[in-house]
Amino acid sequence: MESIDHFKQKLCEIDTLIVYAEDNQSNIAKYQLFNKVAIVLLSTKFEVFLEDFMEEHSLRILAGHTNLTFPDELREIYATTAAESIVNEKKKDKKIQYFNSIATLYSNNETQINNLSLIRPSLKFNYGKHGQKEIEKLFSRHGLTSFIDKEPSINNLLMQINSLIEIRNNVIHQDSAPTITHQTINEHKENLLRFAESLEAHIERNKSIYYNE
Repeated sequence: MESIDHFKQKLCEIDTLIVYAEDNQSNIAKYQLFNKVAIVLLSTKFEVFLEDFMEEHSLRILAGHTNLTFPDELREIYATTAAESIVNEKKKDKKIQYFNSIATLYSNNETQINNLSLIRPSLKFNYGKHGQKEIEKLFSRHGLTSFIDKEPSINNLLMQINSLIEIRNNVIHQDSAPTITHQTINEHKENLLRFAESLEAHIERNKSIYYNE
């Protein structure tokens, strides 16, 4: 998928910072600076990747399915999002749109569902204190629970992502990361790469389910 390809390509920027850090190990201030910049940039790229992927994934779902082939798990999630929007929306015409979306979801007459992008669940990823929990919530909202629950080694990858996010939060909020090394950054980069590649393989194996392709 384009979002995965783009993420893998952009990781070369982290490689550049790793080289700069490695070349400045004798200068502690510069060494720590390059390492801290690399951690923040790496975690930011991962956040952007997750949101870009969910955007692409959800639009591909809506383009491939009709209301009759739409997975039941997602039907319930989209209907819940529409119902919450009805409650919170003040404008009558918008409320009607949400009502019509629910009617489309449960109609017995087969129809395209591209217009249901209006009631997609949130695409946003919040780092919070526990990255793994937020990632799991994001993937669950978009019908990807099986990737988190069933793919081998994903839990180990998520635990490493938790470590990355903890370091990132220390840099952002306390300007502190005294023990971080360029080797550690490279390990985290490779971990995120494995996560993206595992997701890519999972999507390819299950695209008939996710996208009706």
